[in-house]
Amino acid sequence: MKSLLSRARVPTGAARAPRGLTYWLRVAVVAIVPALLLVAGGETDARGGQQWFTAYGASHGQRFTSPVLTGSSVRMLVRPTVSGNSIRVKLENTLGQAPVVFSAVYIGKQDSGASVVKNSNTQVTFDGHPGLSLAPGAGAYSDPIKFKVEAFETYSVSIDVTSAQDISSHFLGLVSNYMVAGVHAADPSATGYVQVPDNNTGTAGATWPTYWIAAIDVEAPSTTGTVVLFGDSITDGRCSTRTDHGALSGVVQKDVYQRWADILAERLSELPANKSKAVANEGIAGNRIISGGTGPTALARMDRDVLDRQGATHVVFFIATNDISGGQLAPAVIAGAQTVIDRAHAAGLKIIGVTVIPRGSAAGWTTSMEQQRIAVNDWMRNTANLDGIIDFAELMKGPIVPANGAEQIKLGYACFDGVHPNDLGYDLMGNYIDLSLFDNQGEWNNGHGNGK
Repeated sequence: MKSLLSRARVPTGAARAPRGLTYWLRVAVVAIVPALLLVAGGETDARGGQQWFTAYGASHGQRFTSPVLTGSSVRMLVRPTVSGNSIRVKLENTLGQAPVVFSAVYIGKQDSGASVVKNSNTQVTFDGHPGLSLAPGAGAYSDPIKFKVEAFETYSVSIDVTSAQDISSHFLGLVSNYMVAGVHAADPSATGYVQVPDNNTGTAGATWPTYWIAAIDVEAPSTTGTVVLFGDSITDGRCSTRTDHGALSGVVQKDVYQRWADILAERLSELPANKSKAVANEGIAGNRIISGGTGPTALARMDRDVLDRQGATHVVFFIATNDISGGQLAPAVIAGAQTVIDRAHAAGLKIIGVTVIPRGSAAGWTTSMEQQRIAVNDWMRNTANLDGIIDFAELMKGPIVPANGAEQIKLGYACFDGVHPNDLGYDLMGNYIDLSLFDNQGEWNNGHGNGK
């Protein structure tokens, strides 16, 4: 067994000050970044200058048959993680069981609610055509267009839906999205638009899903890669926006970007030009590596949600807790994870493993499940041929639950369900990650995606 300390390629996350304390330091850092960009520009140019990077991702994990959107328009909000001067949009019908037909697609800067900033709404085409038809399981990139993008600003992708029997969606969107009867994608006003239904059916709270959007790629001159976050609900952000620090009495808010993924993206964006990176969040709540769970398994969706992401240099792999809670034993989980590692390496990507966080206070978690979690984490820390570790399990370690002998999430940092962190927990995680894990490597992953 290799010692973690002997593995020079595997820096671990170092604890950082809470985000509330670091915010004003970041403001100061932003003020000096332009000077750093000038100093670092030569190194960035040496890696190829302007390149495409996936600056926003939304993995499809659920199919809806309502609302019925034939003859309607939808307006989906996206938030890219890097700035640039050109964009392209990827639409998917991944989980649709019937073809979907779109007659027009526009992108513009959000004004407020469903309204778009005047003169910013810009049509995108697909192979020179204003619309497209997607067969079940299919996806398509738009043609690139000149369009100025500012990192962490919100943009509206408006789609005229000619025909749709069902909807392929990223169901835990946690963002305001809108729909309206008729053909309105070209109209920047909010007239007639209403929010899409949240599709919530349980105590976990509202989901506010995103329809058909899969990725936003940005052509950027000062970015050194895309970090793809390949995860489940803890990456997707379940409970990250629930008020009252995740209490059962809390309410799920939308348009509040405070997942650990959001915090990581902000931190990476503040680095000098020869280190900054885009982030594509490819989490699906309920996802598993091997079988079952919500959405396609990690093994089934790796091509589409990881290897297709433009400019990818690193994968952060954080899926296993749902496999274990679903009855899988450690050897099977490890075998599945090893397949993911091998495929990432074969594609020329670095892959960072994330240990499975405690779940001892969650309903149904058993002593045997805890043993599987410990075994998987031991393998990740000491044996797996990963390029780095983010030890969230150690960071979030709390007291032992007497009934099952399992660790629970650190007190004060857990959602009411005992499975997910609360807003404070996500903040702790996002600030804990050692950014040196994402130092540059030689080539971008531009040869593996259909959007090249």
